[in-house]
Amino acid sequence: MQLKKNKALVSQHTTKSGYPFYFSDIEWRLDGSTVINFQRLTALEPETEDGFRKALCRYAEELSAMHTFNMFNRFNAYMKATKEGKLTLQGLTNYRASFDSDSEYRLGALKGFLLAWHEWGFNGISKEIADYLEELTLKGNPKGNAVKGACPYSGPLTHNELGALIDWASNAFTQGTLNLKEYSCFMALVLTGRRYVQVRSLRSVDLIVREDSSGNDYVINCPRAKQRGVGFREQFTPLPINEDLYLLLHNQRNQSIQYVESSLGEKLPDSMREQIPIFVEETRVNRLSSIEELETRLSQTPDYLHMAADSAYELLRGVAIKNTACSERTGDYINFTASRFRYTKGTNLARRGISGVALAAALDHTDTQNIGVYTENTEETAKQIDEVMAPMLAPLAQAFSGKLIASERDAVRANDPNSRVKNGKSENVGSCGTYAFCASGYRACYTCSSFEPWIEAPHEEVLNEILAEREKQKELGISNNVIQSTDRLLLAVQQVIVMCKQELSKEECVNG
Repeated sequence: MQLKKNKALVSQHTTKSGYPFYFSDIEWRLDGSTVINFQRLTALEPETEDGFRKALCRYAEELSAMHTFNMFNRFNAYMKATKEGKLTLQGLTNYRASFDSDSEYRLGALKGFLLAWHEWGFNGISKEIADYLEELTLKGNPKGNAVKGACPYSGPLTHNELGALIDWASNAFTQGTLNLKEYSCFMALVLTGRRYVQVRSLRSVDLIVREDSSGNDYVINCPRAKQRGVGFREQFTPLPINEDLYLLLHNQRNQSIQYVESSLGEKLPDSMREQIPIFVEETRVNRLSSIEELETRLSQTPDYLHMAADSAYELLRGVAIKNTACSERTGDYINFTASRFRYTKGTNLARRGISGVALAAALDHTDTQNIGVYTENTEETAKQIDEVMAPMLAPLAQAFSGKLIASERDAVRANDPNSRVKNGKSENVGSCGTYAFCASGYRACYTCSSFEPWIEAPHEEVLNEILAEREKQKELGISNNVIQSTDRLLLAVQQVIVMCKQELSKEECVNG
């Protein structure tokens, strides 16, 4: 393998741990202790090696050093076992057959890596192989994570993982880490379960709000995709959404319209404003010279001003690089793709008893032949966090994103009595580090990045309250989906309690 001498011609990347590396280097330093040496890689065909490096590069940017290092080793072990130099269906089938039911879990992470490789569009892995992997169901590690379910690397996200991503994204947007376009696009994928191409195809006119006697009804008129004989924006399916997503997309729509008007230097007529893509391709907008040219583009090449596939890829990649939400199943940053959000949507719908034609319609399928992939392992992924699991999973899930402080004097708003956060018994449990309006209640503080819990506050009271509420819900026969809604809150409170105990133990050691 040759190393390019002129690094100015080679793209530089940065690992999740902040270490720079060049794509074509023989060695990639992932963190202070972990290095990938490509001289150890078995001989591969050029197309396969290029695709593997690109997929591994994304892992290095988005996931932990050790997980990336493990993917290198697992893929290398697979290639050495098959001795083929490329990925083939026969090779995967034979490799799968070499494991028994107790060891097949080792393929789980490799399966996730290969599926991500395919979804990112890199060379070296065919649709035939991806389809085989989609249908492949593997048992979990019998000695592994407390919450077992579908593949933690490629399958549906658990209720807690999905909540972790949403909480992280909300906090990141509030803090300015994510911009409006990144946040609104990400949340559209998460909450709708639609294909990325459908989200990219949205226009201003597709956002609908209807008022009736019972309030507002928010709808996206979602363009269909992957239907035979259907062109760009020729068929639509109404999709109900919540107010939060509507407002996000509404603001993004306004931002896109303003961008087009600013670029052209004049205000657009209402009829044309309605046809502006919600997610525009800015570089193409900048090439427009007049409203007449804009009108021509919208009618003759209707997809031209919509966010292009490569730009959409970079946008989601950028969000993934910034992501710090962790999985309680792996203890690592959550690896996500648009497909994983789609699998999760399908699994959650199936858990609620929706199946067959109704499920196909909800996922915008023409028929029911392909819906099975979205609903595998539905029962296992429905397991909720309980009182025994919470202390073990809390450090892995990292549901608490605030800052632990010794007492009120260390708070951001130390001299402001209004910053005190009280529990249900009017006892102080911490401080609020922001002046922004919030009507969510004290329990939501535990998953908020602005919360500053006090070390010696009665956080156990909050924990007991949540557990008692969940137990009562079980006795009343309330759906697990409702009970699971407090899983992440339970982990966050438990994490705060664990952190407080650790800090108090340190103080005892120092004073003792």
